[in-house]
Amino acid sequence: MPDSAVLYIFFTGLFIFFTGAIISLLLHSGFRISTLISYTSAIVASACGIFVSLLKLSNFLDHPVSFELTTNIEFLKLSFVIDNLSAFFILLISFLTLVVSIYSFGYVKHYENKRNTALLGALYNLFAASMLLVVTSGQIFLFLISWEIMSLVSYFLVVYENDNKEVQKAGLIYIIMTHIGTAFITAGFVLLYKFTGQTVINMIDPALIPDSTKSMVFILLFVGFGTKAGIIPLHIWLPYAHPAAPSNVSALMSGVLIKTAIYGIVRFVLETLSPEFHWWGIVILVIGAISTVLGVAFALMEHNIKRLLAYHSIENIGIILMGVGLCVIATASGNYTLAALSLTAALFHTFNHSVFKGLLFLGAGSIHFATGTKDIEKLGGLIKKMPYTAIFFLIASLSICAIPPFNGFVSEWLTYQAMFLGINSGSTISNLIILISAALLALAGALAAYCFVKVFGVSFLALPRTQHAADAVEVNRPMLAGMGVLTTACIFLGVLPSFFVKLLDAVNLQLFDTAITGNISSFSSFISYPLKAGGASIFPAGLLLIALLLFSILAFIIILTTSKTKIRKYGTWDCGYKNPDSGMQYSATGFSKPARIVFRSIFRPQRELKVEDGIGPYFVKAAKYNVSTLSVFEKYFYNPLIKKVINFARKARFTIQTGSIHTYLLYIFVTILLMFVYYAVSYR
Repeated sequence: MPDSAVLYIFFTGLFIFFTGAIISLLLHSGFRISTLISYTSAIVASACGIFVSLLKLSNFLDHPVSFELTTNIEFLKLSFVIDNLSAFFILLISFLTLVVSIYSFGYVKHYENKRNTALLGALYNLFAASMLLVVTSGQIFLFLISWEIMSLVSYFLVVYENDNKEVQKAGLIYIIMTHIGTAFITAGFVLLYKFTGQTVINMIDPALIPDSTKSMVFILLFVGFGTKAGIIPLHIWLPYAHPAAPSNVSALMSGVLIKTAIYGIVRFVLETLSPEFHWWGIVILVIGAISTVLGVAFALMEHNIKRLLAYHSIENIGIILMGVGLCVIATASGNYTLAALSLTAALFHTFNHSVFKGLLFLGAGSIHFATGTKDIEKLGGLIKKMPYTAIFFLIASLSICAIPPFNGFVSEWLTYQAMFLGINSGSTISNLIILISAALLALAGALAAYCFVKVFGVSFLALPRTQHAADAVEVNRPMLAGMGVLTTACIFLGVLPSFFVKLLDAVNLQLFDTAITGNISSFSSFISYPLKAGGASIFPAGLLLIALLLFSILAFIIILTTSKTKIRKYGTWDCGYKNPDSGMQYSATGFSKPARIVFRSIFRPQRELKVEDGIGPYFVKAAKYNVSTLSVFEKYFYNPLIKKVINFARKARFTIQTGSIHTYLLYIFVTILLMFVYYAVSYR
């Protein structure tokens, strides 16, 4: 297929996104028509993106496809490039957008006659289009414009329910943090341009940049993109923004928005800067390991299901960065086989996380849609009321906990094996850090399983705790269809991962000129180590067949042994109560208490007991016991920092904003004088 046809299909998809947004706004008075246009256009446009990305990753096109609109002003060149790395992220964005769009047909009924759903549909289309522009921008100025559009549109989606004070706070925190990140990215790009004189990304020559400046650029870009990714301690916006946004938007924000930061790190750190220093990778690896453990630890304490899932996004971004960090270390060492394996693990988990985390957020949206609450303490018994949602949510939970044969297991298995292979590939310090990181990843996996036993058990099992949970009914078909597609993807990517690994090898060939599938002993099965390293292999499809066989045998034995058994009914042991109620079952607070005790130095638990006295000291009318945890980063890092900034601003206001026109003219005169001195020295 000629390049022009590929570009035509891609830009047709972008045009459909923008057209859908405009028409949706013009037809704001009709809920059904605007909904139909908004999400149908998103589905069609996403299908175009999927087609183009698969075409590129499948090696039907063995060269990057580019389009450039030049002007006499260098910064106004519009350059778009679709190479293998861009194609992977186009696939990521387009696939989840298509599925969430199907779900949205049913979900937006939640806002019918309450809010402007046409505005939601328009912003939704612009959001998806802006993310595609980010990953295909071939010029740093266009990248920054696309990045800013993406940030602003996502801000408006976060504050969609703007009459809620918590939503307003979430939007304010998000817009501040995203612009701080953009400032760091801009500073990094300015240094790149200063030393290379290039704005076209694939024309930037890292050899022209001094080593000290190159390291400064790395720090600026990692902080900037890390803010959008939600790494600790720059994660502060994420637990606020995800719960505030509509659930279909939350799925896209967690599934793909934060992954644009991963794209930025891979594109500019791995490809553009060509890492030469091991400490870059060590920094990324350490930050990733810390984010992984603390993300899941904070999630354990949450009862708001969307806030809990937001913390798990921090955890999984940490897992992805562990793979990226190991890849940087391997690249600096010249071990491109390990680099390719590490990047495969990172990108595979990037895609897997978008699938199972998108499914979890859609499941959380379905729960909120049916019950009107996000608090898992107010749920219970939903497996009988919402059986399909329960099955979908359970599979997503197993996937995020890396339980075989689901997709989360495969990418985490790859990450482990890349670490084991990398332990003896560097210095003693880096080897020790890799070993500790592997142990922390194992700890995070155990804590994630603990957390989702709590989430699923408290939400779906036992008895309903409130009337809202008791009255819940299964959600509509479009919502079930969207969750069903992602559930199928969780199973397919877990059972037959080698097909996806081959797609990822297109990225490895672009960056490292090597592929891991060529080093796999049996391509029909999934193997973690390259053949020459020797090591462990695993066959997910075989695991599934064995599990099904064992389950069938167990079921046959149970049926055979109980067919002639006489059934007798007894009341279970219930501590003296004949009919236990929902208040006697495990709560989310009680279930997570062991973790709260173990991590009390981090959580700083706060306890409050309010007792309403009765007729005597041993006869109280009511008692209320409240347990909360402290946000240590807010209290000890952000709050003091904000106070210092405010105090500085107040002092500076009296110095700078005097209200005197003569003072302002003096400022202008001094500024012009300093500019003349600077240019005189520069061009002497």
